[in-house]
Amino acid sequence: MNKIKRSLPRFQTRGALLALPATLWLILFFVIPLLIVLVVSFHTRGLRGKIQLPLTTENYTYVTGDIYGPIFERSIMIALYTTVICLLIGYPLAFYITTRRRAAMRNFMLFLVILPFWTNFLVRTYAWRVLLAKEGILNTVLLELQVITTPLEILLTRDAVIIGMVYGYLPYMVLPIYASLARFNNQLLQAGYDLGGNDWVIFRRILLPLTMPGVIAGCILVFIPSIGAFVTPDMLGGTEGRMIGNLIERNFRGTGHWPRGAAASMVLIGLVAIGMLIYLALVEGRMYGTPSATTHRLSIRRKIAGAIPLFSLAAVIGEGDESALNRVSQWRLRFWLSDQWRLRRDMALRYTGQAALLLVPIASYIFLWIPIVVLIAFSFNDSRSVATWHGFTTRWYDNIITNAVGSDARFSTDQMLQSLTNSMRIAVPATIIATIIGTLTAISLVRSNFIGKRWLQGLLYLTVAIPEIAFGISLLMFFNRSFTYLNEQLGGHLTLTFGFTTMIIAHVTFSISYVAIVVSARLANMSKNWEEAAQDLGANNWRTFWRVTFPLALPGIVAGALLVFTMSLDDYVISFFTSGIGTTTLTMYVYGLLKLTITPEINAMSTLMIVASALLVSLSLFLQRPDSGWSRIKLGKSLRRLRSVVRFLFPA
Repeated sequence: MNKIKRSLPRFQTRGALLALPATLWLILFFVIPLLIVLVVSFHTRGLRGKIQLPLTTENYTYVTGDIYGPIFERSIMIALYTTVICLLIGYPLAFYITTRRRAAMRNFMLFLVILPFWTNFLVRTYAWRVLLAKEGILNTVLLELQVITTPLEILLTRDAVIIGMVYGYLPYMVLPIYASLARFNNQLLQAGYDLGGNDWVIFRRILLPLTMPGVIAGCILVFIPSIGAFVTPDMLGGTEGRMIGNLIERNFRGTGHWPRGAAASMVLIGLVAIGMLIYLALVEGRMYGTPSATTHRLSIRRKIAGAIPLFSLAAVIGEGDESALNRVSQWRLRFWLSDQWRLRRDMALRYTGQAALLLVPIASYIFLWIPIVVLIAFSFNDSRSVATWHGFTTRWYDNIITNAVGSDARFSTDQMLQSLTNSMRIAVPATIIATIIGTLTAISLVRSNFIGKRWLQGLLYLTVAIPEIAFGISLLMFFNRSFTYLNEQLGGHLTLTFGFTTMIIAHVTFSISYVAIVVSARLANMSKNWEEAAQDLGANNWRTFWRVTFPLALPGIVAGALLVFTMSLDDYVISFFTSGIGTTTLTMYVYGLLKLTITPEINAMSTLMIVASALLVSLSLFLQRPDSGWSRIKLGKSLRRLRSVVRFLFPA
């Protein structure tokens, strides 16, 4: 016992040391920048955009007033519409996936949901411009079918923004609901049916309440990024769909009113904080609380009892009491439908539900994949039109390869390759640094307990939840103020400015959490027996990690690295605010092209980006499979190494 007590502080110290790099990094490049935004939001704008005293609350009064107030209201309403639509689509889709009997079919259908989500966000949003434009594919098809007589004005409206947001954030809704449904005990449904409940009552009283943690999590995960969206409203909404993220960007890159933009960012972060508090109160308490087994059983019994029709309850409770049964029968005959009509109603509900469960997934997959399919198809269109098919050709790809692009395209292969090189120069070091720090953080969180562990977990969650626009401007202000102070202290001997270093730091900051989450999931599912066996055979902590823990966790580490690499290549908002001269990334270059014109070369380049993202994500998902071939190979190697240790310690 004394030995265990003596080893505990050392155990906590090791965990704290492993978490120290992530803690220091997040405090320096996440917490401090947010505090700077908070301080600047109370300052006054001087001449030429200079931030100066006196302190004032006028910025908050302005952003919540008549000018910014309606835009905040519009942002909230668009986010609410997006969340509700995603819920109405995502729940039936997640339920349909979980009810497939074969695991291979479930994994394939889930893969079809995830893959479009991890393809380039700009490309997917651009695909909706091709579909919704006045001369776009949707209007062309509807006019050809004579469904409409005049083109629909959808693009550059609020409706277009909602469509783009639902398309972009639907997987955020499907995945947590799918996780809740996958853990659901289907015997509870059968119990409800046995007690007389129909499909609607079973869903309303049993299935929905018990999967509510996933529903709430999905709603929060959709609402938070939706309210701070920047790219989708800018590309699809125009003035009618402008949201608060666009105004924040305008204050920092347009008018130069940083205090007002900082105040708007803090209000946006406040809305996100409210959403996070709701999540922690309603979801975390249910998922990670530790109620007694008796309380848990009683809660389930209450939910099942609530699913029983009133007359069935009375019949069960008053069994043998003829007067009670007669009173219930009389009440039912007076106010309820007859048994025949109830049966017809229940059968109608059953057929309607079955039809909906079949049609909603089909419509959902068409909705998710039709923009990508159309974009890929029209990259082979033998015409510069992006709405009418004129035949098959590969000349747009040839133009990109040979740099033989027409002058009207405003496209340069050399510039594209340079922007791709810049993206790689940022993504590769950011991935390496984030993977190392995130892996150490995951080991500390899963394998140890230390003071401040929950605070670190909160920081990791917050970096994922905070809107990109608020994250980007916080780093912009942090680097701006830091470089101004340091350049004054250096006296001109060395000039610090925005560039690759600032972009790498920004990408590492938002990537650490994703690596930590993926690797933590791998470590949590990994048995500790192998590590304990190695230590029992005389291996120290470092050798145990290098010979056992690392090989077994390597698929998760590589999967997290590939995920971060894909996200780094895909990022636009944070790169936009932390970039310098000559650091234009591929997404920034594509965004600039999309603001100017739409040409087949852009379709071809977007197709190449989709293929690259799909390959990386497919490899990442494959490596996360517990039964993947690589996992088995690494497990075999670890076993051989353990045997070699045994032979060394106990020679024959």
